[in-house]
Amino acid sequence: MAVTATAPLTAEHATAPNTWVLPEHKVLFTHLAKNACTSLKWLVAELSGQDPEQFTSVLSCEATPRMMIHHRRLWRGVRSLKQLEPAERAEISPANGWFVFAVVRDPRLRAFSAWQSKFLVGDPVYTGRKFAGAEWLPDAPGSVEDVVRDFARFVEVLRDPRGPVRDTHFAPQSTRLHEDTIPYSRLYDISEIPTLLGDLSAHLDEVGRPHEVSLGRENDTPLKAASEVFEGGVREALEEIYAADVDRFGDRWDFDPVMQEPARWSASDFRDIAARRSLGERIATLYGIAKDERDEIKDLKQERAGLVRANRDLEHSLAQATRTPLRRVASRAKRMVTRSDD
Repeated sequence: MAVTATAPLTAEHATAPNTWVLPEHKVLFTHLAKNACTSLKWLVAELSGQDPEQFTSVLSCEATPRMMIHHRRLWRGVRSLKQLEPAERAEISPANGWFVFAVVRDPRLRAFSAWQSKFLVGDPVYTGRKFAGAEWLPDAPGSVEDVVRDFARFVEVLRDPRGPVRDTHFAPQSTRLHEDTIPYSRLYDISEIPTLLGDLSAHLDEVGRPHEVSLGRENDTPLKAASEVFEGGVREALEEIYAADVDRFGDRWDFDPVMQEPARWSASDFRDIAARRSLGERIATLYGIAKDERDEIKDLKQERAGLVRANRDLEHSLAQATRTPLRRVASRAKRMVTRSDD
């Protein structure tokens, strides 16, 4: 599905920070969280020649090294639209041979997936830091009823536009696509990933940058969506929250099969969740210890620098104090010699 922007990319508001521009490949990717985002970013990193080691060299609370791909400050040489010169932005168009794409997803399924990956399995960035102590955080589930209850409670929190959950994983997709300025070649549904990879591969061949295109499986979630999760008004609440997405893309999604699929989660699924939560808690603890150590080292370095400056000032003062009496003695001796000569 091609989308025609209504404003040129030279406009001042064409500054979407969630874009990744590869001029040599003539590729522009707009990322939307929880839409194969981690996998696609690793693909962009591979195309742009990023060294995987650069994403593991900093202290972080991420659950796995692969999640460090989301820290943009660690990338080298890959700019967003916001960082381009106007003349560079003006060149970006399918009409100029660019491949401009993004991936969208049924927001009801996306919300359940994001809730699992950030809260249910205990992502240490979210449950250990960003939303630590929130009363609506889910407990470790032991049954379908536990999951249904805790997700419904979260959706009520999400429903409040002034509520605490302001995060890109739960933001409407239509607001982050910037369709008014970005001329997309195609917006792919997440079910069309194989088509996307084929189209991207063909494009890279055309621009003389052939590459074997594939995606790894990143940031998976343990529970498949089931009807019970969206009953009791939850589906309707999500459709209200994501009304803009449903209006824009709703004809792509048939939700009836989901509502006809009962939960078939097993005891092993709940053990998997418990294991992930335990690991997340341990990572959060170790991160806290490491951060405290880092902060202490920083304080000690600042204290040392202060002592070095104080010592330097003291040495200067002593030198001044020592030279002053010597100058007086020398001056007196000179006067005495002068008087004797007279």
